Amino acid sequence: AGLFHALPSPALASPCVLSRFTMVPCQQRCRWKHWHSDSRSAASRCSLGAAVVALLTAPTRAAEWPGCQEKGQVFRHVGVYGLFTDLVAVGAKEGCWLSDCTKTDKFICPSPGECSVACSQIEGCEFWTYEPGIRKCFLRRSDAGRESDPAFVSGTRECRPTAQQRSGMAQPALSSVLAPTPDVRIALPFAQAALWASQLPALQPCNEGVGAPGCDNPYAAMGVWRYAVNNLRLAVAGLPAEERARHSSTLKHIVQISGDIATFFQQPTGETFQIAVSNAGALFDALKGWLQAAPPVEVGLPGDAPAAPHLPTGHSAELPEGAPGAARINLADGRQMPMIGFGTWQLQGQQAYDATLAALSAGYRHIDTAQAYGNEKEVGLAIRDSGVPRGEIFLATKISDPAEFPMLEQRFQQQLAALGTDYLDLYMLHSPGDKASTEAAWRAMEALHAQGKVRSLGVSNFGPADLEQLLAFAKVRPVYLQNKLSVYCPGEQQVGSQSMLAYAQKQGLVVMGYSVINPWPLMLAPMEDPLVRSIAGRYGRSPAQVLHRWALQLGASVIPKSANPARIAENARLLDFRLSEPDVRLLSGLVTLSESTSQTFAPTWADDVFGLRNLQL
Repeated sequence: AGLFHALPSPALASPCVLSRFTMVPCQQRCRWKHWHSDSRSAASRCSLGAAVVALLTAPTRAAEWPGCQEKGQVFRHVGVYGLFTDLVAVGAKEGCWLSDCTKTDKFICPSPGECSVACSQIEGCEFWTYEPGIRKCFLRRSDAGRESDPAFVSGTRECRPTAQQRSGMAQPALSSVLAPTPDVRIALPFAQAALWASQLPALQPCNEGVGAPGCDNPYAAMGVWRYAVNNLRLAVAGLPAEERARHSSTLKHIVQISGDIATFFQQPTGETFQIAVSNAGALFDALKGWLQAAPPVEVGLPGDAPAAPHLPTGHSAELPEGAPGAARINLADGRQMPMIGFGTWQLQGQQAYDATLAALSAGYRHIDTAQAYGNEKEVGLAIRDSGVPRGEIFLATKISDPAEFPMLEQRFQQQLAALGTDYLDLYMLHSPGDKASTEAAWRAMEALHAQGKVRSLGVSNFGPADLEQLLAFAKVRPVYLQNKLSVYCPGEQQVGSQSMLAYAQKQGLVVMGYSVINPWPLMLAPMEDPLVRSIAGRYGRSPAQVLHRWALQLGASVIPKSANPARIAENARLLDFRLSEPDVRLLSGLVTLSESTSQTFAPTWADDVFGLRNLQL
């Protein structure tokens, strides 16, 4: 009986009315765990019940025209529910300014029949209200503004005359209110992505609430729920209008959990967390069967829209074909750097040696390590034993301990000795320290640069404020920034108020992205994401290859890391295929699914490729 069928009925006790401080027992008795706290009575109650599941399980179709009309009912817009769009296409010639019906929710038409047909052909219209006395049609997104009024007649989107009944009526055309026909249509499994995120094992400890064992990062957990719910919203928005109309009550619950999540980020408390998590978990449990089987939703995109607006051309970076060392980027100091490097984080001892040797054998010519990795000796031995001349290898390392910034030169000499080299192609601060120690360290690095022991200077894990502080005193400017870069964290560990890629471009910094495929520091694992996997599948490539290629086409460099020789070789094959501009945009847009709520689009600098700003669910 419809898309949301065969849902289990919740085991409900009598309505829970308990103190707001005794929520857990109420949760145990009520499967649908929505909490409305009444400050006047200091009570909480479970407000979702069996009626919800009944609506999901057996949606009823309205009676045929004209019996489906609700006489004596009006759906007010109350500042929220009106559908404000261009209505000229449905024959609006009165009720708008000089026939311009842009951003209006009403127009003059002869009858309820024409009004209902107009609603069925306007994207986003779910309900209509008609006032016979003045022959005016009102289009609505929701019936939440319902009131009794004998002067009106109203109905749902699917409550309309048949083709035979409306023969002789003017036939509205929708062409002018639709976006221009897209060049590319890409099917994306939003429903499966929603289900995947909601079932992440890392999320489960937080289902018991803030402070539960294993729930170490409630904010990261709520970030996952943002991603899950936004994918659910897009999956449902992709349904045919008639299907959405049949499940209007279910849609209200999706709106509800979207609001619960938004409320948490506005008022982050244990109570708002529990409300959001409990409601979202219950609804996703109820919709599990549909989410597993739901078809993909097509997203339409122009084929030539720029995918990298921070770059000079606005389009993806052009990359040569060949071995990983073939793609090189110019640093601001005039030197060149291979864009594909080999990262050695978490590789220790023999494993670090073997992996570095395998990478050099596979064609990597850029090796990245650090004081904190504890593997500089093994990396140096692998370089020595590889047979690759030192001059062909771009070698980068970092000073990691801010406590040693004042004695940087001593630490640097120890690192040179461990690596078995007399110079570094790149030396960087692994993270910022306090202003005094950072300036002292930078002065020492500038001296090493002047002596020729370091060819280029860089930093890692610096945000815009850290960089501004450094640039204020640096005599030799950094040319390189190594930061977290993934589809969910594109340039910083926490998404900031400005694009880190755009900021770096403006400052003349080459960005090196680390942990492109690693969920750290959040919970979403990009290589498991059904949206990423669906894109990778179309190219016949692994998710890791597609994600690293995405970063390269944004003009960033990458340092994939693995101890597995086959994976090392796989990650080297990034220059023999190219992602389309629409696919780069889609991957870049994933951050909006993990950062936005139904009330706030974030990050504000991102491309709204999925249309979240105008999504009405």
